[in-house]
Amino acid sequence: MQDYRNLAVEMVAAFRKQGADACDVYIVNGSEFSTDVRLGKIEKLEQSISKGLGLRIIKNNATALTFTTDFADKSVRSLVNDTLEIVKVSNADQYNGLASKEHLGVYDGKLLMFDDSLAGITPARKVEMAKEMEAAGMKYDKRITNTEGSNWYDATRQLTLANSDGFTGQYKSTVASLSLSLLAEENGVKQTDYWYSFNRFVSGLDTPKSIGEEAARRVTRKLGGRKVKSQKVPIVLDPLVSRRLVGMVFGAASGRSIYRRSSFLVDKVGTEIASPLVNIVDDATIFDGPSSRPFDAEGVRSSRVPVVEKGVLKSYICDAYAARRLNLKPTGNAARSYQSLPSVGSTNLFMTAGASDPKEIVKSVKNGLYITALFGQGANGVTGDISQGAGGFWIENGEITYPVQEITLAGNALTLLKSIKMVGNDLSFKFSGTAAPTLLISEATIGGA
Repeated sequence: MQDYRNLAVEMVAAFRKQGADACDVYIVNGSEFSTDVRLGKIEKLEQSISKGLGLRIIKNNATALTFTTDFADKSVRSLVNDTLEIVKVSNADQYNGLASKEHLGVYDGKLLMFDDSLAGITPARKVEMAKEMEAAGMKYDKRITNTEGSNWYDATRQLTLANSDGFTGQYKSTVASLSLSLLAEENGVKQTDYWYSFNRFVSGLDTPKSIGEEAARRVTRKLGGRKVKSQKVPIVLDPLVSRRLVGMVFGAASGRSIYRRSSFLVDKVGTEIASPLVNIVDDATIFDGPSSRPFDAEGVRSSRVPVVEKGVLKSYICDAYAARRLNLKPTGNAARSYQSLPSVGSTNLFMTAGASDPKEIVKSVKNGLYITALFGQGANGVTGDISQGAGGFWIENGEITYPVQEITLAGNALTLLKSIKMVGNDLSFKFSGTAAPTLLISEATIGGA
């Protein structure tokens, strides 16, 4: 990949020469490959190479953003001039500006972000893996009658950032994934489910065969689903579900939600919002984390950010703008594309593992629900109220028995967080940059028949 650091630095200099108070240049370039296979045949095969350049200028407390995919000298010079004209008619905001110099820098620890071996995998092999995965799933059980397709995806990305306070940084990253969705049918009732594997390194992916078989196991176990009556019972959250609760906390703790006063965590720093068993962290410096990076989208040095410690909300999560609005420090959580201004985003966001084996968590429940999926958008970040469709399995006398369908989980995030009684030891980042272990919540309302 071409190194764009000199271009970024030159553009910053051009802005300053023409009177900008502050500016930064954000460049992203890379490539993507994706293939979809269904019933053994290729349905989609795409490969792309892309690049984009975003310019942000601050003058007299006003901000302007422009962007382009044309890196020709004439186009770039024209864009600089256009940006300087746009900022003249932009609204002034005293909180606009770059991150302060004292917070700029690059994390100096080692981070595993780039897989050199990815370039050596041929498109034919990627298609072959997608086919292997689908075939393994289809032959797992005769009740699996169809597939919604298998997918291989990979991307290589380079990010370059330079600003008028002397920061220049660059890093490269890769990602690869395999996924499969299957359909099973029994007694005229159909169910769908999926499985996937995601990693920055191809060697970290599960085998196509194991992904296919897990997708098959998950879809067939949903057959024969029953309804249950509305009631209050203990619930166990599968890691794929518990991570959504963690994401909800992060969104509510976002500085932008706080200064707008549109969050259920307004004025709650230093107060207990969850069980003492709950610790939530955003850490961009994990050695092999799927979302690790040396600096954020404003050049703030990456670090470990405690969000909740022993149930107590420790901090709000801020980019430079939100930090100034709240009189706080930026936490290194600025995220952006070359087409957007910075905003608050998570990196490796997780609830720390507890001491309980997930099997022991299930055994502790006499009658309750093991939730494996939530559906829809029924989580309100302003009030913390939750009302979402759910699916899972009924627990009787500490054993998972039959699948449950057509139910709703209702409650409030703070109530659920404070009701966490056991935290599993099964934390894993194998599915995304947001992770949490299995959780036992002592009581929750489920709506059913």
